[in-house]
Amino acid sequence: MTWNSFEIVHPVKDACLTIQTKRLLLSVYRPAAAKKVTDYLIKNRVFHKPYTQTHEPSYFTVAEQKSYLRSDLRLYNRNMMVPLWISTQQDPDTVIGRLSFYNIIGGAMMSSFVGYHLDEQAQGKGYMREALKAGCEFMFRYYHLHRIEADVMPTNARSLNCVQDCGFVKMGYNVEFMEIDGGYKDHVMMVLLRPKPE
Repeated sequence: MTWNSFEIVHPVKDACLTIQTKRLLLSVYRPAAAKKVTDYLIKNRVFHKPYTQTHEPSYFTVAEQKSYLRSDLRLYNRNMMVPLWISTQQDPDTVIGRLSFYNIIGGAMMSSFVGYHLDEQAQGKGYMREALKAGCEFMFRYYHLHRIEADVMPTNARSLNCVQDCGFVKMGYNVEFMEIDGGYKDHVMMVLLRPKPE
């Protein structure tokens, strides 16, 4: 895993935290960003459907996303979640994905889960690898995590390749782990441990 893959910069519009990578901006948004988040979700509704939980139509509205962003911000302020929305440096006002570290546990565990999704038109450019590497480094450095877990459906080869390229290794197999697209689906448990000092 490459370290020094990000820097914290002045937050972009409607954000309270922005992390800059080589090409991307990863931001924790305030509720005021609901319109651009909703635009992204609507644009990718069909593309994301096979890989996400089932949502009611109201999920794809500005009012509902404003509520979600408000909830995310509360969890972020309690150190329980780091919800990062992805944009490019060339177009910081357009959302192209999300990278979320959630269920953050301290104490003897020092762990979290990570989930992500990306715009259909942004596929194949290495954006998620870049975001995931930087996000994991941020979590290790600033949240002092020991372990980050990504659960990926075995049929999602692109996602498995992404986490493997970022240093995650297979630690197990979770049967009927999560409701995805109307049914409970098996997931491969992929884990990244904090790199040991050289």
